Amino acid sequence: MAILQEDSSFTHIIAIDFGTGASGYAITPKLMESGKPRIEVFNPCDDTDDQKTVTAILFDDNFNFLAFGSQALQQYAEILDDEETALLFQTYKMHLLHLDSNAVSVDGREMPLMTIIAETLRFISEKALHKLSEQVGKVVKTKIKWVLTVPALWSEEHKQFMRRACVEAGIIDNLNDTNLLLCLEPEGASISVREDAEEAVRQQMDSGSVGMVLDCGGGTVDITIHKLLCEPHEKFLCEELLPSSGGCEWGSKFVDLYFEEFLKEFFGEELFESYKRNAVGRLDILKHFEMLKRKFCPGVDERSRLQLSYIGEDLCTKKLTELVKEYNSTHPSEFALKQRGTSSLELPSALMGSFFQPLFENIKSKVEQLLSQVEEKGEQLKFIFLVGGFSESPYLKSEIKKRFENKDLQILMPRRPQVSVVRGACLFGLDPHSISSRIAKKTYGINTLTTFDPEKHPETKRVTIEGEDFCEDVFDAFVKSGDSIGADEMHHKTYCPVRSRQTVMRIIFYCSDSRDADFVDEEGVEQLGELTIDIGRPFQSVEDKTVKVTLRFGHTHIYACATNRDGTEIRNCEFKFDHS
Repeated sequence: MAILQEDSSFTHIIAIDFGTGASGYAITPKLMESGKPRIEVFNPCDDTDDQKTVTAILFDDNFNFLAFGSQALQQYAEILDDEETALLFQTYKMHLLHLDSNAVSVDGREMPLMTIIAETLRFISEKALHKLSEQVGKVVKTKIKWVLTVPALWSEEHKQFMRRACVEAGIIDNLNDTNLLLCLEPEGASISVREDAEEAVRQQMDSGSVGMVLDCGGGTVDITIHKLLCEPHEKFLCEELLPSSGGCEWGSKFVDLYFEEFLKEFFGEELFESYKRNAVGRLDILKHFEMLKRKFCPGVDERSRLQLSYIGEDLCTKKLTELVKEYNSTHPSEFALKQRGTSSLELPSALMGSFFQPLFENIKSKVEQLLSQVEEKGEQLKFIFLVGGFSESPYLKSEIKKRFENKDLQILMPRRPQVSVVRGACLFGLDPHSISSRIAKKTYGINTLTTFDPEKHPETKRVTIEGEDFCEDVFDAFVKSGDSIGADEMHHKTYCPVRSRQTVMRIIFYCSDSRDADFVDEEGVEQLGELTIDIGRPFQSVEDKTVKVTLRFGHTHIYACATNRDGTEIRNCEFKFDHS
């Protein structure tokens, strides 16, 4: 949680899109009274490129940062060629999904996840500041508004982790710094696809139109559904129609996982272990498979030929021939492999498709479900926009079009879907109020005491404090799951200490999927964290220690602040999550 403030004194916005598979940044100056935003997107490893770089980071054996992105891959290969070692990390953003403490390198060693992500953000932010200084001269860091993209599926704990990583990276000074804004990835894309739409499409995006953004990345597939509240010529404004959803393990990196499951079966245990130990060979094979994956589409007359020479002498021509024969003897003909030359395999269309299908079934099933929910609300979906690196897969595009496109529903893709999110993050930074309301995913409340009422409270919840009977463990809800909450909507609660000599008030926050939880120890209610507030000296009266807590749930993450009885903000107020 952060102190409830906003700052408009910035001169530039720098948006960082830290992705599972690729990362980049964008810069835009503060918008003047009129005119179109000027957004530039950069590759952190090559500022002449306006795409993203691979998300990979390299440390030496003493855990010192060496390189990031494509430079990390190149330097790692050189280190291994010199028969030395280093720690290369890829797809480490997925460790954050499970709030893991450590991430695992390509060679099986571990480092703290916070260090790895903080160094990633430090590298990208320093590159961005250097690029901005080249453009405008001296940069006043306090005049930069930073926007960091995060999956909409992430919880408050994940978002707090990223804010802390930004502190570690030196981007902001403290967790409550107003110079950092979090942008939900599909929301950024939703803003940019309208802003960047061809004129013919934009004219169809009138007020009341409902659109879905399918943000298909390396790790997650994030889905958001917005209803436009603006006409084509007006400034972007929308409301969330359904809570953002999707799948945390539906992205393109899981195609690689299914591919490596095939390799494990094909190679056998001994050769597969050798393949995993051969770090450079494995990276080269996965890089080659990435090329095949990007262009694969069933029915297109283009063969998927996999080069296995990277494994080296562990896989000679004779061994490959034997493996192909053995594999084909135990699989249907449509999965039959063909050996090409001395070290290549031709992967049949059915086999290639099987690496994608589990993910596609999840995505299509979720879209079907959301379409029904939109109709239940009396609305009709008009557009599905495909964004993110995975959306460039011709196979994914054809599957979504085949299942969902009709005369009333268009499936569209912006010209540069991989940078839609980071461009939209800049636009969101320019106008954080462009998403007017969001749907609460959970019921949020606190654990409190209330005066005991024998008519409605169970006897087991009765406690007596300083001669007065209270009911304990009461779930006092601020907002309920499914509620539409305005982005600027404030929720206020006033709390008094129950003991006169209290100097610290601990307000414990809980969440639940249910709208009707009464007590915090009910099934399905989970502790989110606690707000610790310094409420004064022991000799002050209970009335003087009254605290007003203000929260805002309609933004991209929960904002909170506490004030004294006289309305002054309590500075010594900290929110801690259970996993922090």
